[in-house]
Amino acid sequence: MPQIPGFNISVLRQKTSARPNEPLTITGKVSAFGFGFPAFVRVFLEGPQHNPEVRTFALIEYEYTVAGRKYRGTRVSIGENMGNFEVAETIARYPVGKEVTVYYNPNKREQAVLERDIPGWIWKAGVIIALVIVGLLVGAIFGYGKLVDVLTNVLPNPARAPFVAACLGFAALAALVIYGIQRQASSQRKWPTASARVESSGVHAFESRDSDSGRLRTQYRAEVIYGYEVAGVRYTSDKLGSSQMSSNIETAARRIADRYPTGSTIEIHYNPSNPAEAIVKPGSRALLLLWLIPLAMVILAYVAAQ
Repeated sequence: MPQIPGFNISVLRQKTSARPNEPLTITGKVSAFGFGFPAFVRVFLEGPQHNPEVRTFALIEYEYTVAGRKYRGTRVSIGENMGNFEVAETIARYPVGKEVTVYYNPNKREQAVLERDIPGWIWKAGVIIALVIVGLLVGAIFGYGKLVDVLTNVLPNPARAPFVAACLGFAALAALVIYGIQRQASSQRKWPTASARVESSGVHAFESRDSDSGRLRTQYRAEVIYGYEVAGVRYTSDKLGSSQMSSNIETAARRIADRYPTGSTIEIHYNPSNPAEAIVKPGSRALLLLWLIPLAMVILAYVAAQ
């Protein structure tokens, strides 16, 4: 990456917002004035399903001057901002009127960033993902083989050892996934609550590709967008439950949306470590039924081993 010159600038505007991907740059001007206000918009994720998602971004707007020309922009970091992450922290780092440094591309002066170091969380996430992949590969290659060898020596019918080992392996993997889901649901039920206002309520139709036929089918889901405030920062979300359920029956989605009429006040749970993450109905204890999946695989393994 070429050396990028630095200029002092002043933050012009703050707000919370949601937006699609933008270029790797921002612009600004040396100044000592500004104003701030909260706002939000929607994000439409690209893909075959065209299913929209609402995310909150910290939008910092500023301007600076290079060779007598003014530039204005909003990009803070070189890391990809996916939203719902460090919204309040970013706003706190760049209060309106604060003079900061902008790093711009000398070949394209309209391209710049405020923070040119790679965010630390990217390295941590990369290490965790790598360790998980390596663990799964090692477990699948060596663990499965060892288990087959052990079962071959103890089963009445050694030929069934590979199938029994596969069932037990799937049961163990399913148990780990279900444990993670249950732990997250338990944590969400303990999150603090806040009052939220339903800003829009309706049914969203989108196209989903059928896994068997490959054809596009129309799916429907309740789309309830609500806004809430935590520590003076305005957030927006559309997450109702642990998973965004959809159906090919419009009336089913309509019944869910009708529970949250526009303008009504509802209670939501928000993550105290990341208030941009919120949910209306955390996972219930009915999730315990998911344990029937690994139990069924263990029973199948037992029957096959006889």
